[in-house]
Amino acid sequence: QIFGNPPALYAAEWKRCNTVADCTDPKPNAWPVDKIVTLVAKPFSEKVGPDVMDYLTKRSWSNDTVNKLMAWMTENQATGEDGDKHFLKENKDLWSKWVSPEAATKIEA
Repeated sequence: QIFGNPPALYAAEWKRCNTVADCTDPKPNAWPVDKIVTLVAKPFSEKVGPDVMDYLTKRSWSNDTVNKLMAWMTENQATGEDGDKHFLKENKDLWSKWVSPEAATKIEA
């Protein structure tokens, strides 16, 4: 929460000002919270097998992680591939939980 405001106030501020091109008095607030999910079709899940499905089930990261990565990419004028490598290098404690120990060793190499 920013400045102690509950999420409902964030939504009200977005409607009142953030989404209004000529708003003259914007107030500090947070980006609206969304829930992101991964959906797969049954034929896909059957084709890729349990290892891939296990990865897709475990894969998750916070907005803070994404924000830091995007800021790094902007500051460094990085490509998507650069961002991928930076994420893997800087967040092993996170992504290594998504894969087997053997896969983590290969990814790190």
